[in-house]
Amino acid sequence: AFAAQVSRPQSADQGTREAMLLGRMALASRMGLAPLRSAFSPALGRPQGFGFQFAAQATRSAAAVPYPKTLSMRTDSLMAKCLIAAIIHFVPQDLVFLTLALMAAHGTASSISPSQKLPDAEAALEEFKAKKGLEEVKVVKGRTWKVAI
Repeated sequence: AFAAQVSRPQSADQGTREAMLLGRMALASRMGLAPLRSAFSPALGRPQGFGFQFAAQATRSAAAVPYPKTLSMRTDSLMAKCLIAAIIHFVPQDLVFLTLALMAAHGTASSISPSQKLPDAEAALEEFKAKKGLEEVKVVKGRTWKVAI
């Protein structure tokens, strides 16, 4: 009766075994070795070493995939229906908002630096250089001329 009181509780011993098993599984997955085979597997019979065996050849594991891949996507599923409903609901609102935001940005930019059509661009460039006191400027000619100082 005294020995039963002194012995360790069974739950602590079980927790240690579970921790060791988890450590072995993590080691096997990190090393890319064959999957861990349990001692209770009927194909193995007796356990060897620490209670598991490694296959002679390394196999591919699911750990090499950086993200989960969908096996199939049905068009009649709830996910597909929710995506379609979200697109129908949000895209028109977004288009209206983006159109108004672009119109506001264009209006602000046009009021800050309006473009003008000039009959003689060369004369206007010379007048600009004289007004600013510049000798040499880089001019990119095209539909609209751009001046870099």
